[in-house]
Amino acid sequence: MTSYISISQDLTPKLQQTGNEKRYCFTIAQSREIAKLLELGKYNDSLVSSLSLANQRFQLLIQKKDSIISFQSDKLENHARVQQNNDKTIFLLEERLARQERKVKRGKLQKILLGVSLVVLGTLVISK
Repeated sequence: MTSYISISQDLTPKLQQTGNEKRYCFTIAQSREIAKLLELGKYNDSLVSSLSLANQRFQLLIQKKDSIISFQSDKLENHARVQQNNDKTIFLLEERLARQERKVKRGKLQKILLGVSLVVLGTLVISK
């Protein structure tokens, strides 16, 4: 950006054309007068509109951030439920496995007792 300094002899600013852009050049006295008017509140409509636009953008950003936070908290809750369901499933499978192991042990014990009783019965039958 190139800086242009031009001095206007009357109270209106000097207009300079740079490429496709128009630039207004003020004297130091005119610049001071404009600064005073801005401080007193005149010509604040452009500032108000730019600040309101910035405020709207900020509000949209806050809404987006809140929606992301809400989505993340829902995702976290769902993950916790999935973890809880996995823990329950593992617990139930462990219980089922323990029951099956007890049945297998009982079946082995019954087979051993049946075998021993058959041997004893067989020896008794043979001895008589």
